[in-house]
Amino acid sequence: MRHSFNIDKGSIRLVATHAGKQYKKATGLTTSPSLWFREAKSLRAKCRDEKIWASLRAIDIRVCEKESSADDEADVLRIMEYGITGKMPEKEVPAWEKKLSFWEYFDEWANRPCTQVRQKKLCYNNIARLMGKGFDWDDVDSAFHFRLVQKMQDAGFGINYQWKTISQLKTVMNEGRKLKYHRNLEFQDFKTRRVDPDTVYLTADEVERLWDYKPKGELERKARDLFLLGVWSCARFSDYSRLSREMIWDNAIHFTQVKTASSVLVPASPRLLEILDRNGGRAPHIAQQHLNEWIKKVCRAVGILDRVEVTRYDGVTHTTKVVEKCDLVSTHTARRSGITQLYLTGIPLHQVMLISGHKDEDSIRHYLRLTKEENAKMLADNPFFQ
Repeated sequence: MRHSFNIDKGSIRLVATHAGKQYKKATGLTTSPSLWFREAKSLRAKCRDEKIWASLRAIDIRVCEKESSADDEADVLRIMEYGITGKMPEKEVPAWEKKLSFWEYFDEWANRPCTQVRQKKLCYNNIARLMGKGFDWDDVDSAFHFRLVQKMQDAGFGINYQWKTISQLKTVMNEGRKLKYHRNLEFQDFKTRRVDPDTVYLTADEVERLWDYKPKGELERKARDLFLLGVWSCARFSDYSRLSREMIWDNAIHFTQVKTASSVLVPASPRLLEILDRNGGRAPHIAQQHLNEWIKKVCRAVGILDRVEVTRYDGVTHTTKVVEKCDLVSTHTARRSGITQLYLTGIPLHQVMLISGHKDEDSIRHYLRLTKEENAKMLADNPFFQ
């Protein structure tokens, strides 16, 4: 950084040059142009006004004291301010460099725009309610984890809800560690049990029965058609409920998943195209709540009445009962049915993942619901059993 002084209509300015860029700042001092000699080389020769010269000399000394430390534009402006006023402004730390407390970062994380912001806010609120806000990064240790699990159990959180809360807490802690907000590593050992939910999928025969069914009303027809779009696209409700002909070219459905923002290509089956065409080129419109209600009725009407044993968890306790399969069918059953049927036809798991949009095998395996009979049938042709 280099500096000098110039005069403009009697007002004296401090001029600084750094990295090829010039900066100007008024000193607040004025003098008669007749007492300022522009061509003079030294400050003393430039200014013949004794009082002004003394003030400029003080500015000059302060700037010289600091100018070697200028690294960027912000530093230059701070040094110029220091030279003129004698007070050095505090250096503003960029947001990404600030060391945030646990709750400052947790709040930012929970409100960060994404498709799961609601779940993240729930996690934030649950931990604040159960544990209070009187702790920071280093307090999230094994004892904290033990108390949190106990409080979640006392509050009646389900097993998987506890697992999800701990997983999100670990995500926040891991991000904080990478940003060097803390050095606490105990959170990496946090473990909470997860159980597979009692969910069902429809077999190929049951899907065929839905296809052949003659709906008795408009809501039954829309529910049946929209559910089958979910089966043959292997998509989530947020994606298959917005399918349209405009998303299809080269005999494939092209869409970006709402939840993950990842791009997916799914072969467009003739039946899927037929459903879109008979609904005006797009998925029939029916609210998710109504689809959950009416698809159960349709499944009951076509005879999907197998008895299924289900387990419900309430904190650490659980109860088991037997229900009819149709009563377990929901919007997500469509995606689960499509993924499971693809796998049962012998398509390698990594290819199924390209269609479903899953990033790892652990996630997609939770979707596969194979009976012992189906598993034995798949393995029957394996050389090991020949």
